[in-house]
Amino acid sequence: MSKRISTVQTPFQNLKVIAMLCRILGLLSCKLIKGRLKPSVWGRYYCALWILIYCVYSAVVYYDKYIESLEEKTISKDLIFFIMRFTTFIASLIPYNCVGIFQAQDLVKFSDKLETYDDRARALGHERTDKHIFIWLFLVCTTGTLTRYTYYAINEKVADGATEIVKIIFNEVVPLIVATYCIFITGVFLDLIRQRFRHLNETIIAHVSQLPVTGSPGEITVYDVRYLHGVLIDSANLINRLYGSFFTAFFILIEIVASIYAFATDGIDYHEIGTTLDLFFQALYLLTMYHFATYEANRVEDRVLKYGLSFQGKKCRLDRIEMMLYFYHNRYTFTAAEFFILDLTILFSIISAALTFVLILI
Repeated sequence: MSKRISTVQTPFQNLKVIAMLCRILGLLSCKLIKGRLKPSVWGRYYCALWILIYCVYSAVVYYDKYIESLEEKTISKDLIFFIMRFTTFIASLIPYNCVGIFQAQDLVKFSDKLETYDDRARALGHERTDKHIFIWLFLVCTTGTLTRYTYYAINEKVADGATEIVKIIFNEVVPLIVATYCIFITGVFLDLIRQRFRHLNETIIAHVSQLPVTGSPGEITVYDVRYLHGVLIDSANLINRLYGSFFTAFFILIEIVASIYAFATDGIDYHEIGTTLDLFFQALYLLTMYHFATYEANRVEDRVLKYGLSFQGKKCRLDRIEMMLYFYHNRYTFTAAEFFILDLTILFSIISAALTFVLILI
């Protein structure tokens, strides 16, 4: 007798390559077993090793800049600006590895929350499947960009020998790859949340019964919607607490300022233009994931108002008012450590702040 093959899709199914990539870069300590995240002790040690690598790398860079300043016998504004950029860069990377070391259990909890939603939706008769279009699009685009950058960086040092090639890979290529996929892992988690919020809005709510709760088989009530919405809000809170890093947003702002300042003072450098466009694409991708996850989370109220209980009958009116109050008081926003809201509207703030900083520097 042949064994029955389960067709139930798990939250991280079809993401084995991405999970492996994040584990290699020390951004994820959990193992992926049958599409589910499981804690790993050795994975946590490996993430800690990456923090040690950052410390050694930072010490080498700071020492080189110190020797350079002694030779020049002066401290230039370019040196101060470089130290500020580099310090912000390292500060934006370390929190991701700290999540892998100290908060791996929260990632497992996040995986369980997503699976809880999928199980409940399946029990209601509306099974869902993930579509990783935007995740794979980002992976393909950034892989091409990083490959091009690595090729040109190594090609410039070929004549200087193997030692210089290893140095350029360690000093520039590896940090750039890690920084890129720090943004990517956040986008992956946000897209998993967004797809479930969208399924709740477009599929579950559209089949909500407009009658009071009767307990009949297959009945979908506004209380089911409220429960599913609460599960997804909990998962969004986990990701916001783990990856809503202020330093990541600040680093992106500093890099944009540095690029604009370089264009204004040193002229146009096509290599710098490519780097700036790549950074802008990554920032746009991350903010877009935040924006649409927030949009779908807060659209539930309007969908319930359209498809939910009517005002016919006292019980229906009370249930509907209770649901509207719940969704009104549970409107959700992602924040960068509660300093500012993360969505596409922040682009206007970044552009205005960048222009202000550039004018001051010039």
